[in-house]
Amino acid sequence: MRRRKTPLHSGRCKRCLMHTQVCICDGLVPIAPSVEILIIRHWKERRKPSNTARLAALAIPSLRILDYGAPGAVWDQNVLDLHDAALIFPDPSAPTLQTPKRVIVVDGSWAQARKLVNKIPGLRSLPRFQISPPDTPRVRLRTPPRPGCVSTIEAIAAVLDETEGPGAGDPLRALFDAAVNAATFIRGRPLNE
Repeated sequence: MRRRKTPLHSGRCKRCLMHTQVCICDGLVPIAPSVEILIIRHWKERRKPSNTARLAALAIPSLRILDYGAPGAVWDQNVLDLHDAALIFPDPSAPTLQTPKRVIVVDGSWAQARKLVNKIPGLRSLPRFQISPPDTPRVRLRTPPRPGCVSTIEAIAAVLDETEGPGAGDPLRALFDAAVNAATFIRGRPLNE
C-alpha cells in the first residue's frame, strides 16, 4: 500500500475543510435552536469537504454528530434518546410529529442514509418530521437522486424554519451557498443543480 505524501486535507482550513483561499468560517452565524438536533452520519462522510452535516455543526454548537458503521466500531444504542424524537427521512406511510423535542437526521449519500435508517434499531419506526422541498432548484455540491431531495444542511434549515419561525434557517442556507460558491471557484466550473 502506498503512503500519502501530503496530509489528507493539506491546503484546507482545519475547521470548514474548504481550501484556505476560499475559507467560509468568517460567514458563520451561531444558531441556538430550541429543538435538539442529532445527526447520525455514515462514517465515510466524516472527512469529505462536501459533507454538509459538518457545516451545520459549525453553525449550531449544540448539534451532535454520531458516526455509524466504521470498521471495528461498535454502535452503542444507548446514545440515542428516541423519546419525543422525529426522523427527517422521506416515508409517506410514516406517522408525522409536528413539534418534536429532538430531530434526528441521517447523513450520507441517499443509499447510505437509507441503510442507516434500516440498520439502526428504532429509526424506521420513528415518526417523521415533514419538511418542504425548496421552491426553486439550487446549485448543489452533489447531484440529488430525484427532484425535491435536499442536502443535510438544507433539511436542518427547513427544520429551523418550522420550529423557530420562518427564515430561522436562512443562516444555514447562506453557509451552504458560501460552500457551493467556494467549491465552484476551486473547481473552475459550475456544480450540480
